[in-house]
Amino acid sequence: MIKLIAVDMDGTLLQSNNQIGEETKQALKKVDEAGIKVVPASGRPLPGVIPYMGELAINGDDNYAVLYNGGLVQSISGNVLISHQFDYDEFRKFIQLQKQNPGVNLHFMKEHDYWTLDRRLSTKMAKMSAVSGAPFVVKDFDEVPADFQFIKAEYTGPKNKLDRLEQNIPEWLKDYNVARSDPMILEINKHEASKGRGVHQLAQKLGIKDDEVMIFGNQGNDISMFKNPDFKKVAMGNAIDEIKEKADFVTKSNDEAGIAYAIDKFIF
Repeated sequence: MIKLIAVDMDGTLLQSNNQIGEETKQALKKVDEAGIKVVPASGRPLPGVIPYMGELAINGDDNYAVLYNGGLVQSISGNVLISHQFDYDEFRKFIQLQKQNPGVNLHFMKEHDYWTLDRRLSTKMAKMSAVSGAPFVVKDFDEVPADFQFIKAEYTGPKNKLDRLEQNIPEWLKDYNVARSDPMILEINKHEASKGRGVHQLAQKLGIKDDEVMIFGNQGNDISMFKNPDFKKVAMGNAIDEIKEKADFVTKSNDEAGIAYAIDKFIF
């Protein structure tokens, strides 16, 4: 029996217009009313999730979100359950790697905002700030304090430049959780931080077993969820091939109410 449903946001819960389709909205409300936890599992921070959970009437201390790809797990009201943070030394390593890859932007995601040293923000970064509800804070290198901590680093830029960066990852970076959430975004979390681990740890805290969890995803930063052998794994019809290959079921696309289709098939 499914007791928790974890849903990726972009390309999964949200249609191409960044809205929740009406059929999906009604299906998830029905799930919530049945006592099944609906948990967003996203690369976004909490402000980028709350408006959509509000549409589903899912809020408060007893509802949760796996954020920043598992780098942070919070209640919808903002209480922190799990946090995995980078430090200043790691910040300097990421900056050095950016210098070795001209034309690539870099920003650091904190709980409430994004920090960057880039004074020319790409269109992708500006859009990301708008949809996530987290503002950019632009700093000079010497303005970043020695006790600086952040939850996730993101390199953004043209696909070919990120392809080259990803193909030439330095040895030290292989100790981290590196994932492509978009052709123009490369996300980096601490090794112990991933959506799969975040959903698993949250389920444990709620007394829910892994085989009572259903997950939905479509992109590279969802792969960790699809590696859990006990989760009920549903790939969206618009998912990348690696996700579909690891799924128990491939549903319809995000623009075709794929979540609602799978819920009707497996739960109701």
